[in-house]
Amino acid sequence: MTTLRLLTLFLLAVTMPGVLAQGGLPSCCRKISKTQVHQDLLTKYYIQRPPSCPLRVVVFITLKGKRICADPHKSWTKTSKAYLQGKKCHIGKKRKRVLSCQV
Repeated sequence: MTTLRLLTLFLLAVTMPGVLAQGGLPSCCRKISKTQVHQDLLTKYYIQRPPSCPLRVVVFITLKGKRICADPHKSWTKTSKAYLQGKKCHIGKKRKRVLSCQV
């Protein structure tokens, strides 16, 4: 039994540096956040998709390195993505939703 424990610890010690060097263990958004920050505080975003993670969300990264898990269908999410892509979006006045985005 001791040999099995030592072998397990050895395998962990050998494989962990490789995992960490490749960006670490994936951390998935488990729920959608209602947090909305000013676009100037965002640095980048990526889309989290199943099957690697349970939810399809847009993950924004702030200047302080915080992650915001946003609903991809919300207007704030769409305009923030467009802002980070350098596009200008036209938002409808009545329903406050994205009508179109242009480069």
